[in-house]
Amino acid sequence: MNRDSKSEAPVKKLRSRLKEATADAILAAAAAVFARDGLHAAKMESIAEQAGVSVGTLYNHFTDRAALLDALRAKRRQLMLDRLDAALAPVEGRPAREQLRAFVTALFAHAAERDAFVRVLVQLPEDPARKSRILAELSRRVAVILDRGIQAGEVRAEGRAFHPNLLMGMVRGALDRLREDDAANPPAAAWAEEILRVFLKGIEVD
Repeated sequence: MNRDSKSEAPVKKLRSRLKEATADAILAAAAAVFARDGLHAAKMESIAEQAGVSVGTLYNHFTDRAALLDALRAKRRQLMLDRLDAALAPVEGRPAREQLRAFVTALFAHAAERDAFVRVLVQLPEDPARKSRILAELSRRVAVILDRGIQAGEVRAEGRAFHPNLLMGMVRGALDRLREDDAANPPAAAWAEEILRVFLKGIEVD
């Protein structure tokens, strides 16, 4: 490698970080503007102004409104997955019930937040393919916990293939209820505990 190549590497890294920071600023601005003005009334010019960039810079990062909304969805999805993984890391070696409690509690806590991203995303039409991918990611994490529980003799092996989908079905039903009624009784934390209690009753070894 020549000297010029070595000297260019830090410059490329800096440009990459600046590009990522600009994209993050645009996404944060978009979430705020969409939440303030509405999904269809919000203008790209307003988003650029909020982000402190030119309209041309905005379009250099996101070709159109659909691309911007897709990026918002992807960011929200990654925030959720990162939060779940952070909640699971401290209990990795603990009993399956503790790992499942950390998973379900973090999932409900994330869903209960009413930040700008959520206010935008709930206005968007359902995308079956994207929804399927998210459920697959969540079910995969549940499956890992269940397999550990089976190996430890804590969880029944019978029905293992169905258990991740069963748990996620219970979670989705509760989250749909909470989305329909922000003042739903019981609150999110109580839903999480009740779902966990019922699910564990069916899968734990006596």
